[in-house]
Amino acid sequence: MNKIYAKTKLPADQSTGFTLIEIIVSLSLFVILILLVNNMYALSQSTYNKNSDIAELTQNARVALDRLSRELRQSETIISSLPPTNTDSMNPPINEIFFQDGHNPSQITYILYRRQGENLERIAKAYYFSADPTTYVTYNSVDLGGSLPLELIISDSIVGEYITDLEFWGANGLVNLNLELTKNNHSFSLETSVYSRNH
Repeated sequence: MNKIYAKTKLPADQSTGFTLIEIIVSLSLFVILILLVNNMYALSQSTYNKNSDIAELTQNARVALDRLSRELRQSETIISSLPPTNTDSMNPPINEIFFQDGHNPSQITYILYRRQGENLERIAKAYYFSADPTTYVTYNSVDLGGSLPLELIISDSIVGEYITDLEFWGANGLVNLNLELTKNNHSFSLETSVYSRNH
């Protein structure tokens, strides 16, 4: 006995395709995928920006501290009066330091480091009397009339950026310093200690 199979044709108005539910599910999956990719990109960009900011802050701190530490080590005399600790609220750390430069013993010059806005400023100074402007004297010298010397700014430069806090304290020739830097809400702080060469 032979079996006969008949093919039935779909009517013209019942052609095959995607149903509305299949389209909605596909679009939902596509939107979820786009959101996931966008979130992953935003997270990686945020991580990159944070790492870039921290790297820049670290580099800034290293350059500023290297220069400041080297000059403090070679200083003849620390002029600023430093509190012995950074924990005494009645005698808090100072935010600038003034010392006699030790690079050129034949000339008496001074260096001031201070925070100016978000910059670390380095000012080189000398002092002289108007009677002899070519001879530099100590900052606290007095002439025969009892007058203090005039101040000469030799150079004024910025040696660090993004500085939000600068503190100095110490005793017996040991200078402790704390430097805090901030960029785009990312912070980095560094603390070090330096002995001046006369101690």
